[in-house]
Amino acid sequence: MIRFSVLILCLLICVGCGPQQVTVEDHQSTPAHIKLQPPVRIESFVRRGEPFESTYTAVPERVVAMWQNSIETIIALGEGDRIVAGMGIPDRKYVRPEYRAAYDKIPYKDLKYANLESVLMMKPDLLVGWKSTFTNKMLQTPTFWQERQANVYIAESSLGAQSALTMDMEYKYIRDLGRIFNRNMEAERLIQEMQQSVAYTVAQTANEKSPKALFIEVEGKHFRLYGHKTLAGNIGDSLHADVIDTETPTISMEDVIEQNPDVIFLIVSDGEYSQADVIMNYVLTQPGLQGVNALRNKRVHFLPLLAVYSPGIRLSDGIDIVSRGLYPNLYPEGVPDLIH
Repeated sequence: MIRFSVLILCLLICVGCGPQQVTVEDHQSTPAHIKLQPPVRIESFVRRGEPFESTYTAVPERVVAMWQNSIETIIALGEGDRIVAGMGIPDRKYVRPEYRAAYDKIPYKDLKYANLESVLMMKPDLLVGWKSTFTNKMLQTPTFWQERQANVYIAESSLGAQSALTMDMEYKYIRDLGRIFNRNMEAERLIQEMQQSVAYTVAQTANEKSPKALFIEVEGKHFRLYGHKTLAGNIGDSLHADVIDTETPTISMEDVIEQNPDVIFLIVSDGEYSQADVIMNYVLTQPGLQGVNALRNKRVHFLPLLAVYSPGIRLSDGIDIVSRGLYPNLYPEGVPDLIH
């Protein structure tokens, strides 16, 4: 259950079974053709240190979107009718309720990637996904698509952990998609709502002692640690938590006891939701942890990976869960449960 478990799970399914041949019956009405004047230029990255630029002279009309961040963010901007394929969501129930009607209208929806031939037949003019999407073994490189008059946008936070992952990366992601779809005002509104949520929590808790927060994922008999350089840790830092971190990617049971966190956020990927209660029970029943403040005060909370790994619009869920978990006096209604 490593940090990128959802990515690895999906890649195993996609690669192990092979990308599938699909036929898309497009029941969508043709979306409005909107020219962009002046043309919009967006910088993205194949990998860190290797930027590429895409130019948009019109709002994309046939979009292939990979992973939940892409699909839901485009829907949140009001442009879901431009998506001809949405791949990487294992089940409709994981889509936000307010986005499900738009999601249902996407002609092709599946956890698995369609194969390259099928995607070419969809005639996309934009593909949005992660670094892992655009390789020779998957759906080819940005250059391949640019040669076919299709643009590519890669989420920066999917490039890997060579540098810190931050909320600002997700704001830029939303802002870039807003520029691409000529939805600048909508993008700024979504960003401002998240920023205001953070600002409100910080202002209301300015005189409180910083709660000690532990962000972990169960990895066998060990805990993978999400520290300052992860998005989860950055959310905690922004909310003035005392985020527990170490120089290693894991934290031992003994160190958890020594650090004695006030609150524990248990990160679970969508591929593990069916086992979420088992994972939670494993943590809650560890004999050595019974004296830890978080367990004694019943402050161990689920934090779905979709809210803290390249989340796009779902960053708002990450902010909400962490805010409410850190400051129960400010939010007596408790932490929302996105898993059950």
